[in-house]
Amino acid sequence: MVLSLGFGVLALLLVLVVTAATGVHLDRKRLLALADLAALAAADEASTTYFSEEGARAPGGVPLTDATVRAAVERYVAAHPEPAARWDGVRVLEASTPDGRSAVVRLGAVTRPPLVTWVIAPWSDGIELVVDANARAS
Repeated sequence: MVLSLGFGVLALLLVLVVTAATGVHLDRKRLLALADLAALAAADEASTTYFSEEGARAPGGVPLTDATVRAAVERYVAAHPEPAARWDGVRVLEASTPDGRSAVVRLGAVTRPPLVTWVIAPWSDGIELVVDANARAS
């Protein structure tokens, strides 16, 4: 009976830890999707100024700069607060363009594991998530 009780407690703790790890993994995937969409919005900044109203290419090349990428990413994250509501403070760690046509975005956030037990109590103050995303203007 003691062995059965011990096995039941161990199985319950295993389920709780797996549930917490799955929640953190899903939060990372959601943050990655937000970073992808923010990078896409930043790369799309080039198309709004690169083409004129008639559809012809504007002279001077693609005007994508680090400042326009950062502004577009911060604007996108601020305009879409629903995905960021799950985390404690989504931060734009990096938003730049290495070649004038690509947008590189790095976002960071802190997530809290669901179903905190004494097994995962050391991480109850949150787990730092950092994701990278790239998008290229066509």
